[in-house]
Amino acid sequence: MVLGPPPLAKRGVEKSGRDVKLLPFHRFEINSPLDRQAALAAMAAHTEPENWFRWRWPSSKNDDRFEGQISAESFHVRRIIGYRNSFLPVVDGVVHASGRGSRIEITMRPFVFVFAFVGLAAFAMFPIAFVTGDGLGFLIGGGFLLFIYAMTMGGFWFEAAKQERVLRQIFKAD
Repeated sequence: MVLGPPPLAKRGVEKSGRDVKLLPFHRFEINSPLDRQAALAAMAAHTEPENWFRWRWPSSKNDDRFEGQISAESFHVRRIIGYRNSFLPVVDGVVHASGRGSRIEITMRPFVFVFAFVGLAAFAMFPIAFVTGDGLGFLIGGGFLLFIYAMTMGGFWFEAAKQERVLRQIFKAD
């Protein structure tokens, strides 16, 4: 009895981009021909120390620059961008040795304060949308909840797609 799709079909569906994700959270793996140390060195070559007050200027040089920390087996970074996007994903990666190459498990999520802000905004608008009992309250509150959700998802997935492409290039994945 088959309980799920075969691995080849599952990989094909995941790569097609047709899987719908309803939360700003992205977990995936990269199989790299680089060994573990070379993969960490490649990531370290594109990573600068964290700097909270950075001069930001839009440039194509920022496409593959990250800031954060690299440890002996993992990394915690976020991409350096030349514009403001509060929903920029934080990237946590763990590098495992795998045969001749390495397997990198990557998790992207928004910054913790983004969760707090969105939660607070939703908590503030919920009574307006559902407790007032009139159509105008539902329209205003529900519209705002929909807007904050769309803004969060759009800002996160716009950057997550870019970061996944850049990480695949850094790790020389297919």
